[in-house]
Amino acid sequence: MERIMGVERDSMPATQKHTPTTGDLDVISQWGLVIEGFQNTNKKVHAEVSSAFCLEPAEAETLLRLVRTPGARMPMAKLAREVEFSNGGFTKIADRLAKRSLVQRSPCAEDRRVVYLELTVEGTETANALACFVAGLVHANFVAILGAERAQLVAEAMAELREANNS
Repeated sequence: MERIMGVERDSMPATQKHTPTTGDLDVISQWGLVIEGFQNTNKKVHAEVSSAFCLEPAEAETLLRLVRTPGARMPMAKLAREVEFSNGGFTKIADRLAKRSLVQRSPCAEDRRVVYLELTVEGTETANALACFVAGLVHANFVAILGAERAQLVAEAMAELREANNS
């Protein structure tokens, strides 16, 4: 019995039993280019943010999400999901930001189980400066390269993929 990546060939789905066509390989290459383009651009943006603001990617993402949220506050569990961290892992991010006086925790008046993370005055100033800085980086490393119309099409396509594949 032939094994492919540790799976017996006969137990593989029928769609995986054939030899890949040129079209199959082209689609894989297209997807690879999407991933590599995103990763290279994202790495560059995060490196510049880290250098300018001394923030890790998840810390910067947290501040950017909070500054774009009405009231500049959000339940910690929701923030953890949005930045793709476990609640425990996100607690460490919140602790680091709180230690720098950029955020504070506040309890929900209606539900004692909910704790909000909200920007402090200093956090709001930092998050606003960060948002302006990141906007410049995104413009230089995304919009200026693709052009405004293609950048918008990429954003819309990725939003469509996000919705279609949201688990």
